[in-house]
Amino acid sequence: MSESMTVSDPSDAGERFARVLEILRARINKRQFATWFQPATLESWEGADLVMGLPNRFYQEWFQSKFSELVREAAESVARSPVSVTFEIRSAKTEEETAEPPQPKTEEPAPSGTPTDVYPSPFPGSGTDDSPLRLNELYTFDNFIVGPSNSVAHASAKGIAQDPGRAYNPLFIHGAVGLGKTHLLHAICHEFLARFPKERVCFLSCEEFTNEFVRSLQRNDVDSFRARFRNVHLLVIDDIHFLKGKERTQEEFFHTFNGLYQSNHQIVLSSDAAPNEIPTLEERLVSRFHWGLVSNLEQPETETRMAIVRRKAEIQGIDIPNDAVEFIAANFRNNIRELEGALLASKALSEVLNLPIDLDLVKKAVGPHLGRHTVNLDKITQVVCSHYQVKISDLRSKRRGRSVSLPRQVVMFIARLLTNLSLDEIGDHFGGRDHSTVLYAVRKVQSRCDSDPTFSATVDRMVDRLGGRVDPK
Repeated sequence: MSESMTVSDPSDAGERFARVLEILRARINKRQFATWFQPATLESWEGADLVMGLPNRFYQEWFQSKFSELVREAAESVARSPVSVTFEIRSAKTEEETAEPPQPKTEEPAPSGTPTDVYPSPFPGSGTDDSPLRLNELYTFDNFIVGPSNSVAHASAKGIAQDPGRAYNPLFIHGAVGLGKTHLLHAICHEFLARFPKERVCFLSCEEFTNEFVRSLQRNDVDSFRARFRNVHLLVIDDIHFLKGKERTQEEFFHTFNGLYQSNHQIVLSSDAAPNEIPTLEERLVSRFHWGLVSNLEQPETETRMAIVRRKAEIQGIDIPNDAVEFIAANFRNNIRELEGALLASKALSEVLNLPIDLDLVKKAVGPHLGRHTVNLDKITQVVCSHYQVKISDLRSKRRGRSVSLPRQVVMFIARLLTNLSLDEIGDHFGGRDHSTVLYAVRKVQSRCDSDPTFSATVDRMVDRLGGRVDPK
């Protein structure tokens, strides 16, 4: 945003956003609008940048794949100028303020392609009662490719599924997005239920746990909540880092943890960060998470990535030659989702062109994504710190001097250019800074790029070193 551009008045932004929703309401059917757009909120609309808030990662991915162009067109018809639309997971509020996202009506069928098994029901089940768990049938130990980067996590997960509540309690699995944490959690539940079919299992996301607790407070029925979660034999919670900043939910989970642990019932947790790296997590919870085993999932090595591509191709019924497998494994290093995305993009192009998958077709299918998918936040931080001669630890500290704040802002700016990370995810990398801080940094650097050619050229060079091809202007 240029320095001459003024920030829109918030009330004016709200009025424009309301008009956008009215346009969308007229363009899609009533039930679809209620299901998907009713939970959407306006985070900000400043200049040409519209940021919509959504309740969770599933909504975010669905909007990006299904509604991105529709929303942009509606916004541009209201603004009468080009608009950039970003979908962010809504900023977490205190538990008392957190409302459950509106749910589709029971008679409303799930839209085609909706992954209904991403998270099981938050209610306990054994697979045999009225509230069965919804597990992804492909997420088993047999389908999990084991390599040096994940062998410890895999072995410990299989061990606790076979002999729960003993050696590794709790089991805390952490790692970056897309490295297989959720796969292992599903696999644990599959194995556990196969061995102990009458035992009670509860598998849910931390966000769902929080929402359930909030509802129990609103209904003045905390006792039922406690009975539901403290009387299971296996409690599995995905994305436990969602507890950060939620003091009352942390207090409740602390007592839930103690009750299960003292009964020798197994607890399994996953997180994007190690326990002591989760901002504002109470020390007593950090300590308890270390009582069992804390296992890290790292980025898979080349051989492991190749094996993953082959297994995914086998599951999808895709015939792909070795040189194409090697190309995908060599160019998509960050996580398993990227590998699967490259494989599916190749399959889609093969079907459109009615051609077999070979190396040339794979290059054509994934070529536009290479610059964006091979850069991660750690690599960006290293390049920027090397240029400005500052320590990475300084950028993650509370220091605000110009020698530290400028490179920190540049990292945030480049991360928005070259990665798919949300503002909150970038902020977490720098000690839990909120999305508004990151958004300010991005706009600050953009403004300086617009007015200072020398600075803009400097940013260009760093982007080039990272393999990006995006003009900061």
